[in-house]
Amino acid sequence: MKSYLLIPTLLVALVTAMTSSAADDTVLLGGKAEGTAYLDPTVRVQPGGVVAYSFFYSDPSSNLQGFTITACFEGPLVAVPGSFSIEGTVLEVVGAEYVNAQFDNDDLDGDGREMVIGILIDFLPPFAGQTAPPTFLPQEIGRFEFFAPEDVECFQCYPVEFCDNINGNGNVTLSNRVVIENESIIPVDFHDGQVCVPASALFIRGDVNNDGIVDIGDPIFLLNYLFVNGPVPPCPDAADGDNDGLVNITDAVYMVFYVFGIGVAPPYPFPDCGLESFPDLDDLDCIVASPACPVCP
Repeated sequence: MKSYLLIPTLLVALVTAMTSSAADDTVLLGGKAEGTAYLDPTVRVQPGGVVAYSFFYSDPSSNLQGFTITACFEGPLVAVPGSFSIEGTVLEVVGAEYVNAQFDNDDLDGDGREMVIGILIDFLPPFAGQTAPPTFLPQEIGRFEFFAPEDVECFQCYPVEFCDNINGNGNVTLSNRVVIENESIIPVDFHDGQVCVPASALFIRGDVNNDGIVDIGDPIFLLNYLFVNGPVPPCPDAADGDNDGLVNITDAVYMVFYVFGIGVAPPYPFPDCGLESFPDLDDLDCIVASPACPVCP
């Protein structure tokens, strides 16, 4: 092992080798957090940007003493060394005493890109018996950062998968485990996440049907969506014709007035492709390519 700081994680691995049973209800998840709760398996990032990615647990019946999380991911994503943190999570509240993460971003070492995270909650004397408490709803274990290079392929999603029998930067094979009543336990289920690019795509305001042209078809498309269960606009930001942060009947009226020459043009970005500030406070970000704006932002 290259890093002596992972010795406690190795202790978990040794326990795993000796006694390992399946947990009835322990689940590990990865993805996006809202506060410290699980929100979505998909995390989005702009090319050249950095985004937080979180791991979560749920277990309604057990107190957890520790975690070994092992996961695999794809290039060109880069896990930022030193970025793992439990700040603000339940593990910080209960006083987890050992936290360490190692990230392997090397595609040429024969085993791809991997990460190993080791957490022991009550590790140092005096031993107080603190644990991660039972929870029905997934709670955040910790988070780290992914960097997406400028040349990352856009309109793609890159999986982040729980994977067993990996060694990270070292030479000891580890797998996903939790510690319950001093036993190493295999979680009963895993929910993988993904990092998708971009977080917000270029678009033309008013191009509701995303065909690259602003014409009468756009307010008709919007009216069908609003009132007759028509398809969802591919780019919510483009459907917000008046840029008030809402997609509603006023946008259709605004577009009809413009198309027939009795109203003003839609706000930026129009008539050329553009990008609103990110993150956009109205939560209407466009994430799909437009025929008129097929390039990565």
